[in-house]
Amino acid sequence: LTFCLTLHETQISLYYSNRHTCGGSIITSQWVVTAAHCVHNYRLPQVSSWVVYAGIVTRSSAKMAQHTGYAVEKIIYNKNYNHRSHDSDIALIKLRTPFNFSDTIRPVCLPQYDYDLPGGTQCWISGWGYTQPDGVHSPDTLKEAPVPLISTKKCNSSCMYNGEITPRMLCAGYTEGKVDACQGDSGGPLVCQDENVWRLLGVVSWGTGCAEPNHPGVYTKVAEFLGWIYDMIEEHNGI
Repeated sequence: LTFCLTLHETQISLYYSNRHTCGGSIITSQWVVTAAHCVHNYRLPQVSSWVVYAGIVTRSSAKMAQHTGYAVEKIIYNKNYNHRSHDSDIALIKLRTPFNFSDTIRPVCLPQYDYDLPGGTQCWISGWGYTQPDGVHSPDTLKEAPVPLISTKKCNSSCMYNGEITPRMLCAGYTEGKVDACQGDSGGPLVCQDENVWRLLGVVSWGTGCAEPNHPGVYTKVAEFLGWIYDMIEEHNGI
């Protein structure tokens, strides 16, 4: 039985060599989805350097000490990932031991195959990313923010991303800037509520600056990768 949740229960913090590098989302008891650009340059053999923390809202060192991180067994990034265009920016992480699901740790539901929401739909992003693009102000508390979806047509217009948005991406944010994901939020969730169920629509991928006018956040469109996600989980679950 999959419960579907509020945001901080599905959000994980991905640590590399004892530092928060990216976010991610729990999709099953042993699998996490994140962005390919978070893990692409590291890959094997340093799987031992990666640790997943779940069920955390505050990230102080005292709090972190109370949490045991989950060791990573496997990192699989999408083979079509293109680091220049950010296309297919999605990766899966398999844990060595499953999460203990609880009130604070739960999976998020995936979208349906043909899932498309109209521009203007209010969704949510979360993360411990920088609150200013200077790379200094990284919050200790998980931040959540509402962002409206922006249609690909509008996002690809000449005043926004001018054709850089592929069918495997989606945009969310405000034309005037205001609220956006930023460095450190990468890999984290963009979730939308669908008939009282939270679904993982996007993975924080890229954008120009943070909350800059006419440059909304760009997210990997999870619905385009459902087949790949299910195939990888089946293939690597040793069933």
